Amino acid sequence: MKFPKINNNKLKGITGESYFEYFVNNKLKCIYHKSSNDNDFGIDGFIELVINGYVTGKKVAVQIKHGDYYFRNMTIDGYKYIGENKHLNYYMNSQLPVFIVLIDDSLKNAIWIKFDINRIMRQNNNKWWIEIPRENQLHNNFFNALISSIDPIIDYEDEIEKAWMNDAILDNTDFMVIGIPKSDIYSMKLDSIRLVIDKLSKSKEKLIKARNTLELCFPEYDNDKREIYEIPEIMNWLVHTMDCNIPWFYFLNYKIDSIGLKLLMHSQCIKVNRYKQTDKHLILYDKYSVGNFFVKNFDILNKFIEKNNIDEEINREISDGIINYFESEI
Repeated sequence: MKFPKINNNKLKGITGESYFEYFVNNKLKCIYHKSSNDNDFGIDGFIELVINGYVTGKKVAVQIKHGDYYFRNMTIDGYKYIGENKHLNYYMNSQLPVFIVLIDDSLKNAIWIKFDINRIMRQNNNKWWIEIPRENQLHNNFFNALISSIDPIIDYEDEIEKAWMNDAILDNTDFMVIGIPKSDIYSMKLDSIRLVIDKLSKSKEKLIKARNTLELCFPEYDNDKREIYEIPEIMNWLVHTMDCNIPWFYFLNYKIDSIGLKLLMHSQCIKVNRYKQTDKHLILYDKYSVGNFFVKNFDILNKFIEKNNIDEEINREISDGIINYFESEI
């Protein structure tokens, strides 16, 4: 009689994994995701952790071995699991914790160990081994071990609500003053301004609306008797922002008496002379450095426009606005 025959080892593997899936889904009240046989390279499946009925989004990976064969090598405290060297890099590069589970033929003895490179030992040139303690019974302490292996579960609800409130504020304003903290200035960080740009770039519609809406301020220098352009660390920070391709010409407002655009020029252009008239400071710049200032920032603007697939008409609008602003100032 000719029929397809199932391999006993294959059947044993199916039985062991079916038992484990039942255990995870029904006893732990978690969710087991089985790997496709075509995609099994040392991981049989994944446990998605559920706590008090809440699916947390946290997962761990598992390798399941079923059969008395895996319990033949006893140690003082448990059993020796022997693995192949090819799986070491795979496990160590896994972004998830990896657990190895052994289940005997009777399905009564099921033990586990969390893979840890510091606990393995060499078996021979091709294999390694790790001790699985006898006390690590699946029904006793497995769930606690899973919880301990993951990063803390965080409730982001308040953070999400706060982010949406900030988005609503940005959506309902046509002008924003961004305060740059002194810590960013001294450490040459761009965190504050990049965070704002990221928020304004969440969608193309939001990004287009955000053009010419920002102004800069440095609130922790309010009591400094120097003019802002006389403070070296702020000037150095502004030069750094341009070296890092911050698209100031896109975001800074040129329709008002913008201090941000003036400070940009102060920071990069060489000053030839300075005059003080009543409450105003008149500064004469080197023409070559002024030319470099415009070339650099218009190049940053063009690349930003191209990267975000913004209409060329908006580029011309911004460019004309910037030129008109500086012509009226110089």
